[in-house]
Amino acid sequence: VTRATATVIVGQTQQLAAATLDAGGLTLTGRAITWSSTDTAKATVSNTGLVTAVAVGTASIVAASEGKQGSATITVNPIPVATVTVTPATATINPGGTQPFTAATLSSTGAALTGRTVAWSSSDPSRASVNAAGLVTAVALGAATITATSEGISGTATVTVTAPAPVASVTIAPTTTTLAIGTTATLTATPRDAIGNV
Repeated sequence: VTRATATVIVGQTQQLAAATLDAGGLTLTGRAITWSSTDTAKATVSNTGLVTAVAVGTASIVAASEGKQGSATITVNPIPVATVTVTPATATINPGGTQPFTAATLSSTGAALTGRTVAWSSSDPSRASVNAAGLVTAVALGAATITATSEGISGTATVTVTAPAPVASVTIAPTTTTLAIGTTATLTATPRDAIGNV
């Protein structure tokens, strides 16, 4: 077999060729060759030597003729990560608050790739730190870039750590209540900013 080893990505193909030789090493033409795979769950082969990668792993591709055989080892690799998308793309958090982020690993065609390892990092952990699961914790006022990396490909998101808006008004509900001696009532207080947001 002309290629003793080959590496193929899942779903792709690799053409192999086989030469039949006599005892002196001279090429014999016109001889019938039968192709087979030792593990068709990993790689299949056509009757012309075209190998199709099926699943991650290895398989031997065997070419046989007149009781003699040669083989090639095919290593099937997973589809590589082409894009990493971090969600949400931006977030604003108050100091001490947290925000979970997720990373989607995609192929060159945009198909989701599962089971890939993702490493998280922050451009400024003193402002926003991130753990191995993508959970960001706001540390101090400022901004940081959160990066998710898989197989050398990265995606980013921006985190802004801001101080809580100052309280401009407090609303108590209910505004009036009547109680008999010895009874109780529960009041709720709602703080709002200058434009009325809770």
